[in-house]
Amino acid sequence: MNISTSYQVSFADLLRASQLGLRRRRRVLWICAIALVSDGVLLFALGNHPLAAAALLAGAFVLHQLTLGTRKGVRRALAEAAGTTEVELTDDAVTVRRPGLHTEIAWRHYRKVVEDPEFLFLYINRLTFTAVPKRGMTSGQKRELAAFVAALNGTTVRPRRPAPIRVTAAAERTGNR
Repeated sequence: MNISTSYQVSFADLLRASQLGLRRRRRVLWICAIALVSDGVLLFALGNHPLAAAALLAGAFVLHQLTLGTRKGVRRALAEAAGTTEVELTDDAVTVRRPGLHTEIAWRHYRKVVEDPEFLFLYINRLTFTAVPKRGMTSGQKRELAAFVAALNGTTVRPRRPAPIRVTAAAERTGNR
């Protein structure tokens, strides 16, 4: 397999990838937020005003993080991901290049690899992942990638220790400091 794609990340792409990539975690947080707010209302009705206020404030904070906080985090991440990102997927590793960053990680070091109709999610741990948009791939490349991911998920075993990651800044590669 040798698939190359390049793209410029938009706010909508990054927001969608963030929401899809952290779907389970976000679902749990939504349930917690709803429980906190409803408990706050119940405690207020029962007359425990300090605890009710604390529950309502905590629920409001979690709801803020799930809505406006997510958008704020995506805006910050978008500033770091400015420029064209090039991704090369081979049988051995994934190489990501963008202005100021060059990363190459072997497939066996990913904790989980998930293929979605819109993205390829490469999880290093439960919260850290790379989302590769599939919009720039041909239908043949998408089929080849789907077959590779199916074979990869069927045969790989989760590593026992954290994966060593090689990240090289552009300045270090060129010798400029």
